[in-house]
Amino acid sequence: MRIGLLIKDVEYRKALAERISDYDSDILLDVISDSEPIEKDALILTDAKPAELGDDLTVRIKDRTVFLVTGDNHHSICNLHHVFKYTGVSRLLAELSDVHSLWQGMKSFKTASSRLIACCSDSDAFSCRCSALASQIIYTQGGSVLILPLGYINDDTADYGRDINRFARLMYMVKSGRNIDALSISYTDSYGISRLMLPKGRNPVAYLGGEDLESLILYMSNIFDTVILDIAGCYREENLRVLKKVDNLLFFETGKRRINPAGLLDEEDQERLRIIKPDEGSDEVFAMDEYVKEIYGIRDVR
Repeated sequence: MRIGLLIKDVEYRKALAERISDYDSDILLDVISDSEPIEKDALILTDAKPAELGDDLTVRIKDRTVFLVTGDNHHSICNLHHVFKYTGVSRLLAELSDVHSLWQGMKSFKTASSRLIACCSDSDAFSCRCSALASQIIYTQGGSVLILPLGYINDDTADYGRDINRFARLMYMVKSGRNIDALSISYTDSYGISRLMLPKGRNPVAYLGGEDLESLILYMSNIFDTVILDIAGCYREENLRVLKKVDNLLFFETGKRRINPAGLLDEEDQERLRIIKPDEGSDEVFAMDEYVKEIYGIRDVR
């Protein structure tokens, strides 16, 4: 993605350019002055007001321009793409990627080629196990890994609740079959694990209908090499239908509730099921390591 920085605040522009360059080396930055032409393939990030650019220029570039706003000029550009000037770089780039995808009008996506793993349990408090599984996959197999929560509560500690329309925009992209950059919909932690930018608490994914949910999962599987579906104990009908279509099903059995995991699948599908009993010792770690090696066909070299 190419971004043209039309920013008068020199100190801010310099600091922002450094942060973006450190964050993503695949982004090409151009510093634009008032007298320089703007590259036709560049997204524009500016702190100028539409009135300063003029109506004619604003109309011509509005589809590829993101205005930096502060409290005093927020309402004047409500119908244009904008982002708070002092937001974090990850959220800023997410907004830019959204606009870039809409501007380019990128259509369709390839047939799913990633691995789908559904994780269930007889307890809701087990999301840390999904993180452990994701870490093991990254360490053993590599590639990009997304944890997609399908339960009613999003236990992720990051809160994107202020981005009210972000999930709605994502579903629009899914339904319209447009490609989108992973950077605009997810963030990646220091362990390399990716998660969608969702509000903390009530999880909007858990309220999708069956068709929309399956479209979202398919969409994510074309962006990430591995998608872990964190179902926990949310056995609603839509999630049960998903279980019949995943590559692998992992059930964490704590003994807190009586749930027969084999009953979640048809008899011919039960070969995809593996049960692990969580504990604080090394048995669980060993079992998960063996599970990852098994599903990815990894053999120890001795």
